[in-house]
Amino acid sequence: MGAPVPFKIDIPQSAIDAILAKVRAYEWHEMPEIAPGADRWAYGTDMEYMKELCAYWTSAFDWRKAEAALNRFPQFKATVDGQEIHFIHVKGSGANPETVLLTHGWPGSVFEFWDVIEPLAHPEKFGGKAEDGVNLVVPSLPGYAFSGKPKKPIGPKGTAALWDKLMREVLGYNDYIAQGGDWGAVVTGYIGLNHSQAKGGGCKAIHLNMFGIRGAFAPETPEENQWAAGAALNFELEGAYLRLQMTKPQTLSYGMMDSPVGAAAWIIEKFNTWSDRRGPDGREFIENAFTKDQLLTNVMIYLVTRTFNTATWFYRGMFEEGGTNIPAGEKVEVPTGIANFPKEFMPFPPRSMVEKSFNVARWASFEHGGHFAAMETKSVFADEVRVFVNQVKAGS
Repeated sequence: MGAPVPFKIDIPQSAIDAILAKVRAYEWHEMPEIAPGADRWAYGTDMEYMKELCAYWTSAFDWRKAEAALNRFPQFKATVDGQEIHFIHVKGSGANPETVLLTHGWPGSVFEFWDVIEPLAHPEKFGGKAEDGVNLVVPSLPGYAFSGKPKKPIGPKGTAALWDKLMREVLGYNDYIAQGGDWGAVVTGYIGLNHSQAKGGGCKAIHLNMFGIRGAFAPETPEENQWAAGAALNFELEGAYLRLQMTKPQTLSYGMMDSPVGAAAWIIEKFNTWSDRRGPDGREFIENAFTKDQLLTNVMIYLVTRTFNTATWFYRGMFEEGGTNIPAGEKVEVPTGIANFPKEFMPFPPRSMVEKSFNVARWASFEHGGHFAAMETKSVFADEVRVFVNQVKAGS
């Protein structure tokens, strides 16, 4: 295992200029006519919004300002089993802080957690108690952002093994709590399943804001059957990206690696569809959930690191690992916290179904928030993680 080496983001200006030149040179094409008042995203990313975003991108967005914000927290790189891993590592306040491993997903990045890192690590700065502070480790998935690019696809099961070694053998955390949504939920589920303290790992509890791995249980109750039917329909409507990235990610890469606008449209469509876009006036709009600067910072992380292609390999890695099913007869036995946000595009099934796969110790439902819960709800997400950490601490 390689010792952690401090890291700082410093993208050459030539790379930024090349991206912006391609955005300015993009030749716009056709979009189906949309009736007044109808959903302008129904066919995919709204071109009207993309034109507005690209105009802002080339005239007002400041990568150097975003880069400085990204360098605000201590970052490192370490090599685990030949895979270079980038991660943020922040020590928490208090005499004996718990340690929390936060894992992002696609098409997000570690930037998803930027607004919750300091409140979780140093709650006393936000009206809380210093003794509630936690140590935070926030890694970039293999092939994402500033982590190394694997030579072939790696999936969530393999990443869970890397994360446990990062925590125990590189950073010396022999017990920790893992948290995640999207791919982070799948990785976190596998950490709880395969790398618990009972199985020789360091994980003592997990917290999920998306349903990731699960046992092969047939729905039994009316509520479970209703969820299963809705989930099947949702996958038909929203699963095309997953099927493509799981089977032929390299084909997609040729277009996306060459077109910043294409990559942005592919990514931002998910931020629109999967988030809680409800505004105080009842109107749904992507910027009720995210600012243009947030959207573009996340997109630029993919572009400046040239990782759109290797990030999509993660889907193929999952496919090659055999999917996301918990083996028959097994269950995630570590205490599990569930954060159920109303606009999660892959909603949790009824608790009765989740409990067949997980030892559910906490179930919390919220009025607002979607798939990118940390970015969308900020303090709500941070408070929920803190409550679960304290519950685990009290039970230990």
